[in-house]
Amino acid sequence: MLRPKSCPSLSHCLIIGLFVSLSATLRSAEKLNIILIMADDSAVDNYSCYGSDFFSSPRIDLLAKTGARFNYCYSEPVCTSSRVKIMTGRDGVRNYVNFGILDKGETTFADMLKSAGYATAVAGKWQLHAEPNGSLPEDCGFDSYCLWNFPGTTHDRYWNPSLNRNGKILETTEEDYGPDIVSDFIVDFIETNQDRPFFAYYPMILVHNPFPETPDSQPATAEEAKFSKGLKNYRDMIAYADKIVGKLVDTVDSLGLREKTVFIFTADNGTNRTLNYPFRGSERTGEKAFATEGGYHVPLVVNCPTVVPAGIVSNDLVDFSDVLPTLAELSGAELPDVVLDGQSFWPQCLGKAGNSRQWITQYYYPKYKAAAEKHGQGVRNREIIWSQNQYYKLYQDGSFYAVADRHEVDSIKPGDGTAFAEQTRKVLQRAIKSVPQTGQMLNAEAGP
Repeated sequence: MLRPKSCPSLSHCLIIGLFVSLSATLRSAEKLNIILIMADDSAVDNYSCYGSDFFSSPRIDLLAKTGARFNYCYSEPVCTSSRVKIMTGRDGVRNYVNFGILDKGETTFADMLKSAGYATAVAGKWQLHAEPNGSLPEDCGFDSYCLWNFPGTTHDRYWNPSLNRNGKILETTEEDYGPDIVSDFIVDFIETNQDRPFFAYYPMILVHNPFPETPDSQPATAEEAKFSKGLKNYRDMIAYADKIVGKLVDTVDSLGLREKTVFIFTADNGTNRTLNYPFRGSERTGEKAFATEGGYHVPLVVNCPTVVPAGIVSNDLVDFSDVLPTLAELSGAELPDVVLDGQSFWPQCLGKAGNSRQWITQYYYPKYKAAAEKHGQGVRNREIIWSQNQYYKLYQDGSFYAVADRHEVDSIKPGDGTAFAEQTRKVLQRAIKSVPQTGQMLNAEAGP
């Protein structure tokens, strides 16, 4: 054994070595575990903690009540854009390739956390592996996985699901329910890694169409008989997704890890366009894939007892690109050495002022052609760029709307708005000019 000059004896060196080892272990033990849950196709108005009196989400509501709820969180209007953005901390204008692709060259939050000593797993929906250069979990820093929409799987995701678990297609039956299998996988991952920091990413299979019954579905009540079967089952699916959130919370609680585990709940985009549902006395239609408010305004709840104070309600803007920097700050991980568009909202989770955003920018290349008809420009007249805050929204083509104008009916002409509106327009114009004006990695040859 080589003896450092500062060690007067071998026994002294051994004591120092043990102390260093113990200190490293303690630092590891102090790291917060992270469980990031992202529902599929579910806007902010699908949750009772955000004012719905039609959908019920008591376990998510409790996380919001005893933690932090953000009122202005924005994803992207469709899944690939949101998943690439949340995983990389980068806007689609920098790294969107095409639908179903996360480029292998990107650094993800799992890469970042694995480098910081975390065990990492992903379970649920993947859909990021398409050609020409899509990614698999091992390309993205995940140690283990259980996934649907993955090489070798079929379209079945709910009953008798087709799932790949760590390279093997599972044998399932008509009695097996996909969301139960993938959430059980996360439970096993948590139990296996309870003695070290862990990061579980759960991009849910729920609540995307098709809309079959859940294991808890019951015959329609007199009230529910008035709904379409799809809406009735969708409401059941929201309730089942909420139940699974509770299942994960209860698992962590039973292991004594509740006060060192951060739960983050959000959704990837708006509600399915086939669904009409009530909200506070009005009727709403799902706006998934559209760049309107209902297409990408999503829930965001953060909870960790003794760390995140109870009852925080924040009106600060949060963009999906902010998730990776937030995970870096709460974990102590080093940020990737790339251009990032996000900024941490962890101080707000702790009840501090933080560095609140004045605006967010969005880049969207719709697969759904109708979504680009109004504001599409650039490649195939499909590229949509906009900037917004909590009050106003400005498109690259100059269209300017109040956020309260949910369906963007009345564009405010220059000079016709209030003094605050016109000042905001200038701020948002500068924001749009601060980012590239077309997709930097968009595969223009492939097309949708």
